[in-house]
Amino acid sequence: MITEKETFLLPTGVSVDFYPETHQYFVDDKELPSITTLLSKVYGNPYANVNPEVLKRAADYGTAVHNELQELIEMRKESPDIPLSFSYQETSNYFTFVEEIYKIKPILTEKVIVLYDDNHIPVSAGRFDLLCTVNNELTLADFKTTSTIHRQLVTAQLNLYARGAVQSGYISDQEKLKLGVIHLAGEKGRFIPVASLGESFYSKFLNIDKN
Repeated sequence: MITEKETFLLPTGVSVDFYPETHQYFVDDKELPSITTLLSKVYGNPYANVNPEVLKRAADYGTAVHNELQELIEMRKESPDIPLSFSYQETSNYFTFVEEIYKIKPILTEKVIVLYDDNHIPVSAGRFDLLCTVNNELTLADFKTTSTIHRQLVTAQLNLYARGAVQSGYISDQEKLKLGVIHLAGEKGRFIPVASLGESFYSKFLNIDKN
């Protein structure tokens, strides 16, 4: 039985209920698939052949790094001069050299978005990692802690997040928004630009359950 939920109010006034235990999103009592689910329907699961225990350990580690990054970014926004301590190498890499090299300035972290079709019917929900500026350009970025980056998958993911971020009221103009991956894995630390795709890209996701 699902009992615990988190409720998020989007800038547009839309309320989203999220159940962390089952990773379910609801808008007006309608369950919406996650953006990750939409991606798997189109591209399949790139980790299908990986040992489930190995996959779980990697996912748990990635979640822990994401959580620490978010907490420290928010903490520093409240108290810019507070000294930071790191539990993970990836977090240390981000704060000690990745931010400085790429001139990353965080604006928003971990915001829930809703993705709508062309008739403004909600079709999916998710949560982007970071809205920031990179070299003074407004950028939507995703933290990745995997050893390799699946470029096709992450490009699709960020483009869907970007559309949802605009539709949910976080961003006013998608055309001026850059996309990228902040790749933090072990000793690695880099920003990877990602291409913005055209309108034709979205149709296979927005109409996935209508075909």
